[in-house]
Amino acid sequence: NKRGLCLWADELSAWFKNFNRYNNGSEEQFWLSVFSAKTTISDRKNAKSSIFIKRPYISVIGTIQKKILNELAKGERSSNGFIDRILFVMPNLQQKARWNDKELPKDIEQEWNDIIDKLIQSECSLNEHGEIEPQILFFSEDAKKRLYEWQHHFSELCDRETNDTIVSIYCKLEIYIIRFCLIIQLARWTCGECDKTYIDLLTVERAIKLTEYFKESALSVQNILNENAFNSQQQAIVNLLPPAFTTAQAIQIAEQNGMKERTFQRFLNDNIGTLFRKEKHGEYSKINP
Repeated sequence: NKRGLCLWADELSAWFKNFNRYNNGSEEQFWLSVFSAKTTISDRKNAKSSIFIKRPYISVIGTIQKKILNELAKGERSSNGFIDRILFVMPNLQQKARWNDKELPKDIEQEWNDIIDKLIQSECSLNEHGEIEPQILFFSEDAKKRLYEWQHHFSELCDRETNDTIVSIYCKLEIYIIRFCLIIQLARWTCGECDKTYIDLLTVERAIKLTEYFKESALSVQNILNENAFNSQQQAIVNLLPPAFTTAQAIQIAEQNGMKERTFQRFLNDNIGTLFRKEKHGEYSKINP
């Protein structure tokens, strides 16, 4: 399919648990390379010849329970950038959802279908060899200026971040924001809101907002992964810490729960960016209070 493929996995655990079922980790490496649309060759046991895919494009979507997130981060997937490539959507529910009669307006679903249909039906530009020729959309000057401002601010976050896992997530989001810009610009074009010859400022602002959402979701996932790995003493201290606290307050709470000051200081520093945010010298806040 020249327009790419979509893998729908109702339970994502079934997807990644099969990575090493028939080969020794090569499928996981395949998915790592697909993220960057790198050329791939597929060899099947009963196939007469190899399948050469110049520019693969596959979207993966599915659901996963919080308690299974640790399975997703097992092995090298937490260090080779695999989990950083996933965009997590997490409902911010403090209480269990109540049943009600509210429904999504029917015209919303139809409008979304119209957007997708128009994009799918758009003609692809071909080169002299009959191959799809990608069309490049440049940024307007004000859009590029705003994007650079955001990236410079994001770079400052990376420079201050001591957790390599969080830095890796931030780096992937710098790739994603460009993709968001393209998606949003073309979606707006299908609605008659803009041109599709360049990316404008409004699109960049919306892409920034979307990227910030996925940044917070990624931090929440890291928080859950850390919580699952905590012992009961560490979890009790985290629960007792107020949303904002000083080093002295935190040490007092830690010592009251049997943790020595030096041990807590190490625990605090190891979890900056996942559980805690350093506001300034001696003052911290919980990322998910």
